[in-house]
Amino acid sequence: MIRYEKEPQEIKMAVPNGNYEVTLGITAHANTVYTVYSQNRRFVAVDKEISAGETQKLTFVVNVCDYIRRDASYSVDGIQIFIVCDGELSVVSEYVSVQVPTLYIIGDSTVTDQPAEYPYDPEKTYCGWGQVLPMLLDNQIAVSNHAESGATSKEVFQVHFETLRRKLRPGDYLIIEFGHNDQKESELDAFGGYSRYLRYFVDYAKVHAVRSIINAPINRIIFDDNGKILNLLGDYRNAAKEVSEWGHIPFIDLWTATTDFFEPLGLYTAKKYFRHDAESQDYTHTNDLGGVIIAKLWADRIANAGIKGLSEHVLTDRLAIGEIKVDPEAPKESNAHEFARLKSIGLGTVPADLDADISHI
Repeated sequence: MIRYEKEPQEIKMAVPNGNYEVTLGITAHANTVYTVYSQNRRFVAVDKEISAGETQKLTFVVNVCDYIRRDASYSVDGIQIFIVCDGELSVVSEYVSVQVPTLYIIGDSTVTDQPAEYPYDPEKTYCGWGQVLPMLLDNQIAVSNHAESGATSKEVFQVHFETLRRKLRPGDYLIIEFGHNDQKESELDAFGGYSRYLRYFVDYAKVHAVRSIINAPINRIIFDDNGKILNLLGDYRNAAKEVSEWGHIPFIDLWTATTDFFEPLGLYTAKKYFRHDAESQDYTHTNDLGGVIIAKLWADRIANAGIKGLSEHVLTDRLAIGEIKVDPEAPKESNAHEFARLKSIGLGTVPADLDADISHI
């Protein structure tokens, strides 16, 4: 993923809530590269090359949906498209309403739609893996991301889920992923409150003929002195699997997937896929590079899970992650010392083996 200097070009189309197939005709004035996002920076196309005088047609599905946050309800009055390019493009847009299933997402900051600042740097930009999914699915599935930073399963039940109670329709899908913030609350222990709220979401979906999918939370990249990633959130992974078995629904084990993917890289390489800049390094929240990787890990598992109506709509030709080279001369790093900071940030019930950036989840 490349860096962009210019602010994005924005296109708005006033429409009511619903799913829409959007077609862009993009013409370049000179050889350049562009990226397209929809709504709250949901990925549509990344770093597409285009030649001078060439016109490319890009067709994709956008979900327009109102949403609720902690202290306010937000009405979304249309389609929003953002085209990022350091060259000059002419764009013609059109849309049509479509009746396709919607993939709704509830979860926390590791999943949510994260904004970007410009000039844009993919390594400095937070990215929830859920916002990447539109570019990994075909035009027969729309993505509606209702995950929010800091959210627990209880908070979503009490507040954010109200939008979905109004919107969920038979044949839709509901992705559920919590754990990072539940772990901060004693009443939301893995096999207690956390499991109860997961069961509520699964039950609600079944009653309304919505197909739910439970994900284990992604693991943090906290390495011990032996180069192993610590078992953080492992109980929440196990509890999520237990609820999926209870509800006879698919379970996507992102805890294991992220542990297995990042551990062989070592901390020195793995942390490049988590948000960082000259002043700080995050071990919980992926940047755009890492968000794309986790979305591909998820989509690959969905494609192989045999979920009728969803698995066949994964664009498997887009799931290649590519070779990540590990420098054999890289220092053997450990960030276990981060744990000591917890005593100074007042997180109460949080176990003593969590990283300091948990306060920003």
